Amino acid sequence: MRGLNMKQKAMKTLSIYIGIIGMLLLAVLPAKAASEAEFRKLSKTYTLRADGSQEVRVQKELTLFTHAAMNSLYGETFIVYNPDFQKLEIHESYTRQKDGTVIKTPANALVEVLPSAAANAPAYNRLKEMVVVHTGLELGATIVLDYSIVSKAGYLPALDVCCPVKELSPIKEYTFQLNVPADKTVHYELLNASAQPTTAQKDGMKSFTWTLKDVQPRPYAYPSARGNMGQVQMAASGMMPVFIASTWANYVEALKSLKAQFQVGDRAVVEAKLAELTQGIKDNPQAVRNAIASYMTEMYRLGRCGVSLQEAGYRLRPASEVIRSAYGTQAELVNLDVTLQQAAGLEAEVAVCALRPSTKDNQGLSGLVSVVAQSKLMPEKVALTGTEEACLQPFLTVTNLEGTPLTMEAYLSAKDMQQTDTLKVDETQLQQPAEGWGIVVLPDPTPVRTLYTYAPNTTIPESILLPRTMNCTLETHVCLPEGMKVTPRADKEVSNACGKVAFSYQPTKDGVKVTRSLRISRQLQTPSNYKELYALLAEWRDANNHTLVVKKVAE
Repeated sequence: MRGLNMKQKAMKTLSIYIGIIGMLLLAVLPAKAASEAEFRKLSKTYTLRADGSQEVRVQKELTLFTHAAMNSLYGETFIVYNPDFQKLEIHESYTRQKDGTVIKTPANALVEVLPSAAANAPAYNRLKEMVVVHTGLELGATIVLDYSIVSKAGYLPALDVCCPVKELSPIKEYTFQLNVPADKTVHYELLNASAQPTTAQKDGMKSFTWTLKDVQPRPYAYPSARGNMGQVQMAASGMMPVFIASTWANYVEALKSLKAQFQVGDRAVVEAKLAELTQGIKDNPQAVRNAIASYMTEMYRLGRCGVSLQEAGYRLRPASEVIRSAYGTQAELVNLDVTLQQAAGLEAEVAVCALRPSTKDNQGLSGLVSVVAQSKLMPEKVALTGTEEACLQPFLTVTNLEGTPLTMEAYLSAKDMQQTDTLKVDETQLQQPAEGWGIVVLPDPTPVRTLYTYAPNTTIPESILLPRTMNCTLETHVCLPEGMKVTPRADKEVSNACGKVAFSYQPTKDGVKVTRSLRISRQLQTPSNYKELYALLAEWRDANNHTLVVKKVAE
């Protein structure tokens, strides 16, 4: 009887414990799901004036809910502009506290600095970044900011807009507006959304206005690729609505304007650099290609500044100036790369990569995500740029500077990874959980680890575009110290519509041969099939599959 009572008490205690845990979960889960902040209003207006000048006006009302939003995410606003042809006007900046008190942004909270992208790039030291330090912040406070960037007439060749919609926090009301002279033709499109604009005409101007309600935030950790390629992933997957608009007659005309910027400059400087690079090898095209590629690899690695085409006003310094200065923007380095190859008699051209609208002529230069030096001759033993673009080219518009469609060279895209190596293990390398036992951990290759970000959980609300497909096979011959052997383990394989992962462990005379393979053949993952990708990567990420337990053999 006593035993029964003790059992009942234990069960009662357990029930109370479970109840408390349940209450805690109910209290915690909503907090986790809550947003850091919320845009009450976000408005972006692009205007082409009759005199050819342009204005971009941004207005936002942002309410803060967490200390993270106050201190890191939204405590400051960063505005980059080019004083050579642009003027920044801050119309209004203040914080409305929870009780309604208005704290205006003081003059000393408007700090002008050099953008980090222009550091160590004297040609772009005129660029400015206005840092608006928001004051009077508290939980529940609302940041109000209204500013314009006005560009001089004639400096930008056309009204040219590419504007992603989603932010890291939800937006209650998003307004996007285009204003152009009534006699101007404007091409426009809203990618990945069905909203249609309202139109109006007044005082010789016509306007197009879209209003979106309750825009959900984009995932914080997605995508993991570098900026522009990440933009491609978001747009091509359908996750990110994007406004595209231009007053170009067509995309070819837009590219014609850009092509005019790809200049050689002082040919003597280019020829001198080429002579330096190809001394003694001029009659060997492959050696010449290798020499140019090695030089350019260092330039791409050490001499690239992050100023975008748009920030540079769609202008490039000529190739000779890039040689003299030993740095350049991505586009300037590509111009130099192609210029050197063509001067050496090699076949090369510029590949222009852009977001893909449903109608080609809707896009302009603002939709460009990258330019790549396209060569017909593959260099040897050189890390090439353009691999990310090549991996994503099925989801891009890729052309030359004349607008002719291109297929990027196969050598740029991600290749199947086939690797065979030998791992010689001595006792000092073993992790020792117990006397006579040890653990050998096999390395996980970097190309596979780049996909880990895309498999954090079993459910996703929207489609995900992987930066690349994967076909990786690693064969590792593990040689063990004398007197030790691997504990037996079973082979494993998981296969589905997304791909396959497999592990095999074959004993050898001096250890074991481990073969690990992962194939991800589907690049676009939808919510309905995402679990297949998750299953493959979860299996690959299981450390047990990359770990061997070894033990001393009894003498």
